[in-house]
Amino acid sequence: MLLFHYTHIKTAIDKINKDQKLIVSKTDRDHGLKPAVWFSSDNNFEVTALKGFINNDSGEYTRFKTFEEQLNKIGWVRFVIDDKDGLLIGWKDYVHVSGLSERQWKKMEETHIKLGANPSKWFCSFEDIHYENLLRAEVFTNNWVEMNNDNLEIAIENAEWLK
Repeated sequence: MLLFHYTHIKTAIDKINKDQKLIVSKTDRDHGLKPAVWFSSDNNFEVTALKGFINNDSGEYTRFKTFEEQLNKIGWVRFVIDDKDGLLIGWKDYVHVSGLSERQWKKMEETHIKLGANPSKWFCSFEDIHYENLLRAEVFTNNWVEMNNDNLEIAIENAEWLK
């Protein structure tokens, strides 16, 4: 099964490409979660991957609300893995090993379902995922295409905050 790790252009270039791996999230630990690298089986977009930012006008933290809004500001990149060996675990299995209380995981599900997410499409690894284990990296221009210099240049040109 193909699974997708969604992020934005700057993270893909600055952090992920530099490390040559997808790194288990330290942010998860800060929020009381078992740290993991998250993937989705949704091949279009994963709503939980919408990023947050500090609004320069209000000074408040806010999140992008749509795929298009984030695309137009900071772009999209995704990393593709074929989990044919079933090494990643699904959300229900994560819940059992995470230490989350039933109240916590139900609240997480409820919150993200309201945003349009489908927890049955969530998968994770508790280990870093090295590039050699990925099938490819893709960037969104007018659709998902190979992340090469030409396509990355197009995506950056279309992302207002990256110009």
